[in-house]
Amino acid sequence: MKYRVAVLIILLCIGIFPLAAVSPAQIPLSSPIYEEIDLLYQLTGRALPSTSRPWNTYEALAILEAIVEDTPYQDLWDTAYQRMEGTSFHQVDETFSYRISPTINLESYVHTNDQDFTSYDDWIYSYDERKPFLDLTFSMQFSSSFLFETSLQAGVGAYIEGEDPTSDSEIESWGIGAILDYGDAFLVPDATLYRRTFSSNLPFFGSPLEPDFPRHSQMTYAGPWWAISLGRGAYSWGAGESGNLVVGDHISNHTGLTASFFNETFKAQLLYLFFPDVSQTGKSPRIFLAHRFEFNPAVWARLSISENVMANQDGLSLQYVDPTYIYHNLFHVKQVNSIASLEADITPLPGLAFHGQFALDQLQVPSEGADTAAAMAFLVSGSYSWGMQKGYFTFGLEAASTDPAMYRRQSVDFLIARDLIKNQAHLRPVIIDYLGYSWGSDSKVYQARLDYLLPGKVNLGTSVTIHRQGELDYLAAHHDVVDGVDTNDDDPNISGPSPSGDTITERLIVGLGGTYYTDIPNLELFGQVNWIGRRTYDRPSGSASGYTDDFQILFGVTKRF
Repeated sequence: MKYRVAVLIILLCIGIFPLAAVSPAQIPLSSPIYEEIDLLYQLTGRALPSTSRPWNTYEALAILEAIVEDTPYQDLWDTAYQRMEGTSFHQVDETFSYRISPTINLESYVHTNDQDFTSYDDWIYSYDERKPFLDLTFSMQFSSSFLFETSLQAGVGAYIEGEDPTSDSEIESWGIGAILDYGDAFLVPDATLYRRTFSSNLPFFGSPLEPDFPRHSQMTYAGPWWAISLGRGAYSWGAGESGNLVVGDHISNHTGLTASFFNETFKAQLLYLFFPDVSQTGKSPRIFLAHRFEFNPAVWARLSISENVMANQDGLSLQYVDPTYIYHNLFHVKQVNSIASLEADITPLPGLAFHGQFALDQLQVPSEGADTAAAMAFLVSGSYSWGMQKGYFTFGLEAASTDPAMYRRQSVDFLIARDLIKNQAHLRPVIIDYLGYSWGSDSKVYQARLDYLLPGKVNLGTSVTIHRQGELDYLAAHHDVVDGVDTNDDDPNISGPSPSGDTITERLIVGLGGTYYTDIPNLELFGQVNWIGRRTYDRPSGSASGYTDDFQILFGVTKRF
């Protein structure tokens, strides 16, 4: 009898049982399940569940089951639960099943100003948001614990040959050598695709195919309290609507390894993101190493702390991989850049929630005497949700600020370069993103939102965003020498507060968008309308100039088979 019990326990641990109804898969950040469960928690007076995402399906199920099924918001609960079931697998035997999931996306894009809004950054629905025309996903599940999944995609590439490469000297003047190292890579300042008044995601009519796929893939081993996953996709730490300070959800194709351990009141996660050398100069690739701990001191409160480091892999010590290591003890300026963060979610009353983030780039104590400028960032938001006879409304306000030197350090910036063409030695166009806050360094952002959710039917949202960008964007060198020579070869010395400098770029963005889930299974209609007004503000004179604006319209249809 004891022997049988021991075997039973072992089998439970390693998952060698007939396939369970729940797959061990990671749930992509694009799934509406996150918004539905967040809303359910807020309405019931609970602090938001874990904001280190994507969740594993086992984790999502545990989060949902923490709220009893018999709830006043049963429609929300049922909709979220049904999403976890997903498309059924074809079961071959007791321990193996597979699924082939084709998805067709039809998207069209129109904008009214194809002269002044011509870059990736100018579009609200841009490179990472645009879906491929065809997505063919292959999934293989071994027992109830292991899943292998990858995909083939056919979509429009973001770079069209014939674009004039920017010279190495211009790259150097931009001050982003910490990433590109002045090699064969060149930044694409204006995108041919986004200069068109009308375009679509159909890879025809002379448009190139997107070479960077799969955008989503995973090899996941998971159980009721753990998940280990290697693959590609988006990651996010935090519940910010305008972005998150350490890991933002605006980059769709990270290559990463995660290990999560969780229960109802605690979660520990290790996250490693791997970045290539896009310049092809032999420069050492970089790796993002992070550990994060979340805990609930009360049902209505959740706190999170994290230690994170961007490191050059050349000579990387294995002590940096140790999740118990204190990364802010690392002071190798040419090797690493550390950011620590603190996050809080508070729900003092049912429906009323507050969220806050604070991040510190490379902590300095007074005895160090460094010349590096302060580098801090914060984000605060508050929202109130309420139910009507049909559906739920949420109104929210958010403010964020990043110091000019945030994300910037000597030789190791929290900037990500992604190449747009593969397998070519002398043509390497790239785009640049911040790993953390999508609006980047030297920014102030204010946002108001109103959302409406009818579970399983309609999701609508409108927002007003104000963005004030100082002079230290990713094209500017972070060290301002007295004689006027800018460089990235020394510590960042441009102090805040943000926005810095005499020339401020100001944007006002008014957006409306939504998704309609039709009665036809797995058929969705979605769209967006965004108006962007932009001007340049001259601080010494107090005057503004360079007024321009753009209407951007998206319409799309998605069908999953």
